[in-house]
Amino acid sequence: MVQNTETSVKQALPIAVDAMGGDHGPRVVVEGAVEAARRDGVASILVGDTKVIRPLLEAFPGYASLPITIHHASQVVGMDEAPGLAIRGKQDSSVRVAFELVRDNKASAVVSPGNTGAIMAAGVFVSGTLPGIARPAIASLIPKGMSGTPTVLLDAGANTGCQAFQLVQFALMGHHYAASALGCERPRVALLSNGTELAKGNDVIRSAAMMLSELEGINFIGYVEGRDIARDVVDVVVCDGFVGNIVLKAMEGSVGLVLDSIKSIAEKSWRAKLGLWIAKPVLRGVFKEKLDPAAYGGAPLLGLGQIAIKCHGSSSSRAVMNGIRVARKFVDQGMLARLHTALTQLDVKVGTMDHDSGNGWSRVFDKKSARGRKDDKNSKVSLGGDHDRD
Repeated sequence: MVQNTETSVKQALPIAVDAMGGDHGPRVVVEGAVEAARRDGVASILVGDTKVIRPLLEAFPGYASLPITIHHASQVVGMDEAPGLAIRGKQDSSVRVAFELVRDNKASAVVSPGNTGAIMAAGVFVSGTLPGIARPAIASLIPKGMSGTPTVLLDAGANTGCQAFQLVQFALMGHHYAASALGCERPRVALLSNGTELAKGNDVIRSAAMMLSELEGINFIGYVEGRDIARDVVDVVVCDGFVGNIVLKAMEGSVGLVLDSIKSIAEKSWRAKLGLWIAKPVLRGVFKEKLDPAAYGGAPLLGLGQIAIKCHGSSSSRAVMNGIRVARKFVDQGMLARLHTALTQLDVKVGTMDHDSGNGWSRVFDKKSARGRKDDKNSKVSLGGDHDRD
């Protein structure tokens, strides 16, 4: 069998890592790249100020034998800078140069813990978006209490306001992400709303629901509430970035509240300390392996023309390491090709719908109830893709 040369070359290319982004500076990024190289053999290019990065890399024993190189970039985009202006004004910024390495076929993906807006702007400016995508979305993973497969939440912060058709695109990308990266057999897709009843939500949510009910291959289950995100009732939750980011940060704060409360109680008596010591293995498994954002590495920016992983601004070296590993996994699985195929098969029929009107939204559940009928199949929009089944 003849192997696709372009694919094999792409898989062999290193990951471009923005070493200058993030709250903790390049030290944790360099350490994360070293750990990814040692544990999984993932090659990376550290992009940033060589004078700063090289001493940090040389501090690790045996660094010379690791598949890590440095690419100099003289500028940095700060967390408080306007993304668009910074990317255009700082042409040698580390995040922009990282995307240019992928564009020039010197790297296969980008990983950065830097300014979210700057990563998005650099990605769109340098790499563009997939066909038909109006705005890329951040897909964050939310752990479930009784399941090993996390919930995909998107958008988690890239777009503060969305129209109905953009939510439909998010759902489509989330569907293929959950199916390919997480191994969900038939991902359950839902819109986040203020209730599960038909009358809930606003006009945008209702219009998106109407369109999603028309799509063949999407297992659209309707609306879910915030409390359902971490339960085993849904696999992909769709909302705009304003709502999604608030949800994400609120959940992170809730985890911190529980952890701080446990520590506070444990300090009050020796019995509590003993109980905490006995429960330590269980708590470590819950808080470090399941609830710690570092365990998931970062969130992919779905819809960009290249693979990009956004790590949390306060990422630890463990989070950066896992972000690099996720990027490599996406490259190896051909995630961009899967999304490209699905998006190019999105029928013109969806694009000609009344995207932002609530008219006809009451037909959503009528469509859902008729999904199994053969005579209804002709009225749906075929998405295709390896994981689409009825």
